[in-house]
Amino acid sequence: MNIAARVSELIRNGETICLATVVSSNNAEIAPGRKAIVFKNGSIEGDLADGKMGSGIRDLGLETIREEKRGLVEILPGIHVFFDVISPELQLVVCGAGHIAIPLSRFARDVGFQVTIIDDRGDFADPVRFPGCNVVAADFSVTLRGLNLNHSHYVVVITRGHEHDVDCLLEILEKETAYVGLIGSRRRVRFVLEILEDQGIANERLQTVFTPIGTPIGAESPEEIALSIIAELVCVRRKGLEQARALRTVVGLDA
Repeated sequence: MNIAARVSELIRNGETICLATVVSSNNAEIAPGRKAIVFKNGSIEGDLADGKMGSGIRDLGLETIREEKRGLVEILPGIHVFFDVISPELQLVVCGAGHIAIPLSRFARDVGFQVTIIDDRGDFADPVRFPGCNVVAADFSVTLRGLNLNHSHYVVVITRGHEHDVDCLLEILEKETAYVGLIGSRRRVRFVLEILEDQGIANERLQTVFTPIGTPIGAESPEEIALSIIAELVCVRRKGLEQARALRTVVGLDA
């Protein structure tokens, strides 16, 4: 296996992995430079995937991904392995350039996201309103179809109308992303999800959409709503989807 090519492929696909590399060894059969890739699901590929050592590397690799801590470990007597986390840049795609998008894009950049803003209204999708962001003034469906949405992407749908919500989600839900959130009243959200189900989107996939969007903090102003959304994104990033769902269940949003 060409490890370098495989790592490049995984990064393009938005995967976060641990790359384990032997840096010193007193065992001729385990030479320095041998590598293994550990995935979030516990699978392992590469030169070190088998046997007792492979099991140890898998466990330490998962811990490295979970804790995001790189380090050198003596995994067996005389054999030192460096564990490194490799992940793509976090991407936030915001569908809709209204009043919430402005503080949302600012907060997102502050916590490490690369931000793309999409809106079909040129006066709203104006780079002056979104400094430091990639701003696209074009049709939602066409733009989303052209993006390589993957596990490094978080997508927030805050458009001005349910018809645009539907257009966006039809494109987004065909792909696997880290997060999808939809803003709107319960009535509007229910209407959008019913249309999507009629369009052939499986109910199980619709259930993955976070809506009402954001961590339930009682947000009302655009800035507060943006803050609640960012809090949810950070929770998903750091603690995972289950923990983010658990916070919502506490106040009955996902009950």
